Amino acid sequence: MKNRKKDIYSKLSLILVIISTIFCCLICYVNILPTKYLVIVLIAILIFTAFNAFSLNLKRLKKKVKKVLSFFSLIAIFVMIIISFYLCRTFGVLSGNGDSKYKLENYSVIVLKNSKYNKLKNLKNTDIGYYKNSIGSDDSKKHLQGKLKSNFVSYDSPNELEDDLLELKLDSVLVEDSILQIMKEESPEFASKIKVIYTFSIKIESESTLKDVNVTEKPFAIYISGIDTYGKINSVARSDVNIVAVVNPDTKQILLISVPRDYYVQLHGTTGYKDKLTHAGIYGIDMSVKTLEDLLDLEINYYLKVNFTSVIDIVDALGGLEVYSEYTFISYSNFSFKEGYNKVNGEQALDFARTRKAFADGDRQRGKNQQALIEAIIRKATNKSIIIKYNSLLSAIDGKYQTNMSTKKITSLIKMQLDDMSPWNITSYSLSGVDARNYTYTYNQSLYVMEPDIESVSEAKQLIQSTLGNKKLDSSYGEYDGQSSTVTEVPVEKDPIIEDNNAQDDIEVEDDIKIEDNNEFIEGNNQTEEQPEDSEEEVQDDEVPEEIDDVLMP
Repeated sequence: MKNRKKDIYSKLSLILVIISTIFCCLICYVNILPTKYLVIVLIAILIFTAFNAFSLNLKRLKKKVKKVLSFFSLIAIFVMIIISFYLCRTFGVLSGNGDSKYKLENYSVIVLKNSKYNKLKNLKNTDIGYYKNSIGSDDSKKHLQGKLKSNFVSYDSPNELEDDLLELKLDSVLVEDSILQIMKEESPEFASKIKVIYTFSIKIESESTLKDVNVTEKPFAIYISGIDTYGKINSVARSDVNIVAVVNPDTKQILLISVPRDYYVQLHGTTGYKDKLTHAGIYGIDMSVKTLEDLLDLEINYYLKVNFTSVIDIVDALGGLEVYSEYTFISYSNFSFKEGYNKVNGEQALDFARTRKAFADGDRQRGKNQQALIEAIIRKATNKSIIIKYNSLLSAIDGKYQTNMSTKKITSLIKMQLDDMSPWNITSYSLSGVDARNYTYTYNQSLYVMEPDIESVSEAKQLIQSTLGNKKLDSSYGEYDGQSSTVTEVPVEKDPIIEDNNAQDDIEVEDDIKIEDNNEFIEGNNQTEEQPEDSEEEVQDDEVPEEIDDVLMP
């Protein structure tokens, strides 16, 4: 009996040594703790493990003392296992930050709603038109050519595609989903007359825009892109949120520059017509980054891409936010916001960041609200109380963002913040412009655009240089005083909603586009409006094409 108890104590001490060794190696590998805390933790574990392991194997030690030591050893083992689980999960989430080397283009084959074509195979020996300026246009055409023999006709502009389909000069159209969405917005009649019979995706290699720096010592810039979709984060889509954050870790200064979605700019590497900045996202986030670099004369080091799902989940995981509003207003989903700080959940936060029609400045004020939301997220995420929401926050960001910043850089920023927990000074600035109409590179038709105000662009460049030059700017947000208004939903009578995605004429909505999971993937090798009523397209069950059974993984 004595030998059995001795054996139990010896095994427990061995388990303690093994778990402690693994735990120490793990926290060193993840490297998320500041050096001063890491040294303290390692020394404490070493002393505790050595003392308990030695004592449990000491023959002369009283049984009662060994039982007490065994109890604390079991507690320590349990705690280290739990912490190890979260360390591994943290590293996994930070490592799984989206595949920044590739982008997905989603394609649809559309026909007239009253046509005889219901399946892809029905289009054999017909005329199929396609927009040749899409990045994956050649690969999408090859994909269809491998499935049926037809005559493919290239077009320079989407509106010509639309006209020829409606005039029966084409039997069908192959078009990337972001372009299709613009076509529907610009022509409600067209949207009501078409149906989708086939969908697939092209995986295309992205051009790298990474310009790595030591983010804890050198200033850097990061492009924050909010795409107008739910679901998959790596799909190309219009970028409706375009914010450049210039970060100076030495002065703890963050400058947020908001660029309106309809800013009329020259897309990088293109000639001819300029385009809306939001359309840059159709060609991939690398196009958005380079276009903004041209506009601001700034080297953008990294990017962070999120969508509607990301915002909702992150805000809810943080337990809600206190976001500052410059005005009292009712949002497009009928939430009532008060001037000053408002407590919001995920849905309300997204609503706050997307509303524009409630303001005289429209999209300009929307940009300011988006900056205020980012400020609220930073303030909450850098607060010491975040530790109790750590698990839910990990779940919220897992797979909900894409960035080209390495895990090592991200963890170094976390270490820096944990080291001093000092607050950041955040300054916001929004570029302004003049409402206008002009032809665009993507659509080759006169649309609503915002002509840039050269003075505001120059002011933004000066603020950038001040931030990079270690100058502290005036904060755009007062210190939160603990007082906030509760956001409530305003009851309104709503007209019945007809669930018909093809009848868009009478439905006026905001920026939602819900993209369901695509059913087919192939790998490509290519690289390279009246003022818009931002639209919402939700795919209904009755719109799912029948012929999307086989899945081709790249």
